[in-house]
Amino acid sequence: MIDSCLQYINENKLFDKNSKILLALSGGIDSVCLADLLFRLGYNMEFAHCNFNLRGQESEDDQDFVEQLSLKYKIPFHTVSFDTIDYAKKNKISIQMAAREQRYYWLEKIRTNINADFIAVAHNLDDNIETFFINIIRGSGIKGMLAIQNKYHFIVRPLMFSARNEIVAYVVSNDLKFREDSSNISDKYLRNNIRHNIIPLIKNINPSIGKTITKEISVLTNINSIYKSSVDHAIKDILETTEKGFKIHIKKINSLSPLKPYLYEIFSSYGFTDIESIYDILECSISGKKVFSNSHILLFDREYIFIENIEKKNNEEFQVPRDLSNIKRPLKINFSFSESVLINKEKNIACFDFDKLKFPLKIRKWQLGDKFCPLGMSSFKKLSDFFIDIKLDVFSKEKVFLLCSGMKIIWVVGYRIDDRFKVTSKTKKMYIANLLE
Repeated sequence: MIDSCLQYINENKLFDKNSKILLALSGGIDSVCLADLLFRLGYNMEFAHCNFNLRGQESEDDQDFVEQLSLKYKIPFHTVSFDTIDYAKKNKISIQMAAREQRYYWLEKIRTNINADFIAVAHNLDDNIETFFINIIRGSGIKGMLAIQNKYHFIVRPLMFSARNEIVAYVVSNDLKFREDSSNISDKYLRNNIRHNIIPLIKNINPSIGKTITKEISVLTNINSIYKSSVDHAIKDILETTEKGFKIHIKKINSLSPLKPYLYEIFSSYGFTDIESIYDILECSISGKKVFSNSHILLFDREYIFIENIEKKNNEEFQVPRDLSNIKRPLKINFSFSESVLINKEKNIACFDFDKLKFPLKIRKWQLGDKFCPLGMSSFKKLSDFFIDIKLDVFSKEKVFLLCSGMKIIWVVGYRIDDRFKVTSKTKKMYIANLLE
């Protein structure tokens, strides 16, 4: 299994021997297996453990176990304690979502603090299959059936090649100790219900269901790529910009076939989920009809469908004080400092010369007339022209935010920084903004 792990890491270019890894270590069998594999393969890593305080003393024992494991391997250890139930109530989300949000925010914070290259999590092949069924049950289209990616930004999943029974065999053969999460027994969670009931039933019919679904996910990934390319081309052709938003000629949209998938791809981006209603309005040629989402309004005219933004806080500015480590709205961004001037070329990471910045920074939506000096250029360019240069579609333009220092744009978030604020050989301290998924 050690050789298989190394082969999977290298073939999928997850990371290399020079990479520093922050391993999310729960103490469960999967993460213990991954910790041992990466240790034996000689990777430079540190452990990180989240205590969500959901299982009383059991949660405390998990934390103690992981700490002892770090001493065994002589690896640096980081831990944090969350009031997950309180967080879920305040944010009106599920316990599972609250744990996930807190976990990844904190892991990214530690990653930047220790200058790690990636965060490794121990999802495996069985997790991928369970996610596949979860998304089918909930209804998520082709994209949802692609399940879990083995690499996404700074998150890597080196165990995605391995089934759970292989992990168990490795742990047993190497006499590795691990913690058993008692909540895994309960079928009240959808994932556990699928794991304990649905998948065993299917395996009675097809014992190789894991390999079958894995192949199907691969096929669907390729299909989705073709599908997205076709849909994006069609949307670009029919969507016209107006002063208040966009318009679509009804004859053009009705020429698309099959129509419903196109309607979903066009209007779901603006918060419209009842595609059947939009389809019925088009089929019945109902003029003057209005449909609302949380952020937009659709107006059906005789010839056009108009899409207009009704967000009241579109021009709101969000301040970023010097000592702020992260924000959750309007975007999820982590902020950090570094004395080591090493530029990261990931498009979701922006590195600035700290001494050139004026705090508090501000985040706002882009506006017509905005201009900046794109990295690598010595002259200004209007953002509207910059978007044309990078072939940004109208959907993406609507979502663009700017990070500003005073009145100056320093980052078209997720796309390009301003050349005036770049890191140079004279930079003494670096300010890093990391846009999260």
